[in-house]
Amino acid sequence: MSITIKLAVLAVLGAATVASVRLLILPGLNIVSINLRFGSKARGQILGYATSLPELVVVISSAAAGVFDAGFWNIASSNIINWVLFLSAIFTYRQHHELAAKMFIDELIFGVVSVALPLGLFVMSAQTSIPLAGVLLLMFGLYRYLDYKVNDKPVAEKEEHAQRGARPTWLGIVILFAGVVAISVTGKFLGATAEDLVDDLQISAWLIGWVLGFITSIPEMSSFFLVYKVHKRQGKAHKLDDTQEALDALVSSNMSNLGIILPVGILIAALI
Repeated sequence: MSITIKLAVLAVLGAATVASVRLLILPGLNIVSINLRFGSKARGQILGYATSLPELVVVISSAAAGVFDAGFWNIASSNIINWVLFLSAIFTYRQHHELAAKMFIDELIFGVVSVALPLGLFVMSAQTSIPLAGVLLLMFGLYRYLDYKVNDKPVAEKEEHAQRGARPTWLGIVILFAGVVAISVTGKFLGATAEDLVDDLQISAWLIGWVLGFITSIPEMSSFFLVYKVHKRQGKAHKLDDTQEALDALVSSNMSNLGIILPVGILIAALI
């Protein structure tokens, strides 16, 4: 298979991954969240975890294929790109001043950590240490604990109650499961294709990692802009709910990348 074809395959697999999140994962989660009466914060966190699935599959595939560096840079670059996309969305809708609200301090701190820490790990060449995997997992636990303690408990929005039962929860679960399966398949081949390109082109794994980071961040871009678009359409813009949802989507995505997905990749790479 020629390099041109492999690049084309990489693009197609990336598009398929994005489509799986956009057309299956997000709609499925939307049905479930409406029926279970989740508020803005809970929806944002679920959205963030869902849009991290491509990174999870790519990191596992890359580590298993022996090109963990590509997976590491997929995480590092994704976290950076996610911030750029979030800021693009909030500036586009002219709500950047809302980030000064005191209620967002903890999310902003963890959001900065999610970018700074991977870069620090690269500088210290501490990417595949098993103890490090444990530390990252503990850090994610600390993030979840502080998020629970510091923030008010999520409250369902009245507007969502009227929509409850519009589509059954089981349908949302089926759609969500189909999206997980689709992402698992495409992600597996993304990792294998990345390995082939690193070998064929004799280029640095970090470059492939950045390419994969851009591809796997497209679902986040869609979600950030969609959050503000929906809130604006419903007349709820500039009430902090949209920024709460988008910011939680950003931070939960980045922190799961750093505190769950990266440790899994480290453990696989270390064992192999």
